[in-house]
Amino acid sequence: MSRILIKILIFLLFPGVLSAQLPSYDLEWSANYRYRDVFTSNVVDLDSNFFYTQGSKSGLLITNQWYLAKYDRKKSKQIWQIEVERIMYQGIPTDLLSVHIVNGQFYLFLEAYNRRDDKKYLLLQVFDENGNPKELKLVESVDSRRRNHGNFRIQFSEDRTNFMIFSSPTNSVRQPERFAISVYGADLQLNWSKDIQLDILDRYVNINDVDLSNSGEVYLIAEKIIPRRSLSDTWNWGMPNSEYLIYKVIGQTDDLKEIDLGLNNVFVTNMGLELDFSDNLVAIGGFYSERGYLNSSIKGMFYVTLDQTTNENHSKEIVPFRTEFIDGFRMLGRSRRGKEIREDFVFRHFLHRSDGGAYIIAEDYEMEVRTVVQNNNNTVTNYYYYYNDIIAFGVSPLGEIEWSGHIPKRQYSKNDGGHASGYLPLVDGKQLYILFNDHPSNVKRFGDRRPLVARNFRRSNFVAVSINEDSEMHYNVLYSNSKEGVMTLPKRSSSNESLQKDAVLFSVRNSKIQFGSLLHHK
Repeated sequence: MSRILIKILIFLLFPGVLSAQLPSYDLEWSANYRYRDVFTSNVVDLDSNFFYTQGSKSGLLITNQWYLAKYDRKKSKQIWQIEVERIMYQGIPTDLLSVHIVNGQFYLFLEAYNRRDDKKYLLLQVFDENGNPKELKLVESVDSRRRNHGNFRIQFSEDRTNFMIFSSPTNSVRQPERFAISVYGADLQLNWSKDIQLDILDRYVNINDVDLSNSGEVYLIAEKIIPRRSLSDTWNWGMPNSEYLIYKVIGQTDDLKEIDLGLNNVFVTNMGLELDFSDNLVAIGGFYSERGYLNSSIKGMFYVTLDQTTNENHSKEIVPFRTEFIDGFRMLGRSRRGKEIREDFVFRHFLHRSDGGAYIIAEDYEMEVRTVVQNNNNTVTNYYYYYNDIIAFGVSPLGEIEWSGHIPKRQYSKNDGGHASGYLPLVDGKQLYILFNDHPSNVKRFGDRRPLVARNFRRSNFVAVSINEDSEMHYNVLYSNSKEGVMTLPKRSSSNESLQKDAVLFSVRNSKIQFGSLLHHK
């Protein structure tokens, strides 16, 4: 794991010219679209020629209407847009659950709740490459006595040839955890389906992540809560309050296999997995804390690869953070005893590299809820959003951790869902870009002093921090939001892991929307 070298690159900005902000990249802005004409809320996905957007319109006297659109990437110009009236199923209005792009087609997954039957239905509405609707199809159903009980998760395989429905009914916390998994082809043909029950009570387990392989196998990450002996009991010092379990479900058999990662000597504090790496490997990575420390800090990182067929260990790396890496957090008041990093990090991305390696990214995220009782006995509740530091590390095709990078970042907002905070990742071969809104003064502070907090995102810089294979970190100012009159929203923008190198930025300009296609020179 090499030391990170930091370089800061500042580019001159000229009105209307935002090309060559990054080496080998051009930024092509679209025309301004009035929000009331397109009602776009986010960029769903992109491919080599097009990008796709989705939005909705609702109001007191208006039923929900959904807007789907397709744009030319090179010109950032709209090709078509359709307005979809709220879809009904057996006279029941549906709610939009998720939107996916498969071979240029929109896949809309919808929920409908039937109070009379105490059931919640999952439906699929497909729109073809030209925006024409196909037949509405019923996919799954779960028992649900209330609208907010029972849920569905949808996950596509890496090659988009299969998708999985993870459905969980309303369980009593005193009963074992139960759920169902169904795997379908892209043509909606059922490949297999299973009802599964774990030998853990519902109250003590959370299914944090599910993933589907190209061959139709399902992997799950479950977090098992270690119960206290009594309500007054506290967890022992140096003992974890939870543990992570990996399960594999194979459709051709009735097996539910628990996989041992061989991490018995460390406390896993966070993890993620990704399937179908080169050589038919499963990759699992995350952070750990050593025995003798509370589970509220992290000591280092781990990366394990398994043979996807035999589940045998292919490689394993457990690497503690270097002293200079932890020192960067000490400056920010984020380290414990100078030995571990305080853990508020959320596992965000597990990205493929074209050479078979990977990038793993976590973000320091907190949401604080404050309710205040006023003099008239009314209560006011405010939501505070903190999106702070990023930890990233690169892994070689052999499963060796090459480098770890700490990107200092401070973003704060109130009662807005953190819509301009966060970041957008962009993979460019052996180079990783992290794009986000930053305080303008941090140009001179990055990597040297505590960063200033970005609060007014209309006056922030939109920046890209890159880390390359030589462990060099570059801070690039792409443009000033205030000078360009835009506010870029990273979480509503999109990059594509399979396509790599390219991204589409979602920006607002007063009551208008503007898209920016970040195009790599081929």
